[in-house]
Amino acid sequence: MDNSEDLRADDVAQHGWAHGRLPLPTEGREWRRFASAWDDLVPDAYLGPARCRRNRRYGRVLAHRDGTLEPLVGTEFFQSKQINRAFGDQLRVFEPLTDEALASTRFTEILRESVALVNEAAGKRDWELGIHFIRVIADADEASEPAPEGRHRDGHEYVAIHLIDRHHCVGGESQVFRRGEERAQHRVTMTEPLEALVLSDTTMEHAVSEIRTEQECECGWRDTLIVDFNTVSDLTEVAGRTHSSLQ
Repeated sequence: MDNSEDLRADDVAQHGWAHGRLPLPTEGREWRRFASAWDDLVPDAYLGPARCRRNRRYGRVLAHRDGTLEPLVGTEFFQSKQINRAFGDQLRVFEPLTDEALASTRFTEILRESVALVNEAAGKRDWELGIHFIRVIADADEASEPAPEGRHRDGHEYVAIHLIDRHHCVGGESQVFRRGEERAQHRVTMTEPLEALVLSDTTMEHAVSEIRTEQECECGWRDTLIVDFNTVSDLTEVAGRTHSSLQ
């Protein structure tokens, strides 16, 4: 697939994954302001001995089926050891997304486009979104693994992985596998802002190869925005309701 092609919901519905690009601008003042949020991430305190340098923030949004995006309070994130062999069975609490990032027009546009695509593939419903801003950093003398857990699923219904930026780095090839199969169905090194992979996390697995710095560069990084989709069956049971909306 050409990197410039738009994402297709029927690819997600039929094949369990789609690769393409969100049809949104990635130039101008609003994009630069939004992308600068990755300069304000904080070190991931849970990496331990993992061969990864990673900065991040995390937030949660309730995506109502009527299109309302309601920010939620609380940044607790849990995966079982069965899902995440590297970091599972521990409650991780990350630093929240900044108010400036939440107020960004480009941020809400990305969420609306992603939700619309998943709704078209899966059927319109209410979703609790887990939103990860992540920068993986490589130094001149050490590569860094964007996914230290290796080939994996994330324990959600759908996952959307959006590239925001790459800076002086090589590597970071994404691989998409059907669960139980050894051969990758798709391999791509995303290079364009808002190039994305959208996956059915119940049927597919994915992995990302390590990143390294470009020759003679002291530091390089790869910025991504990851959105986890979980169906909400009862809105009254969602923790951290604010009953407000993102613009």
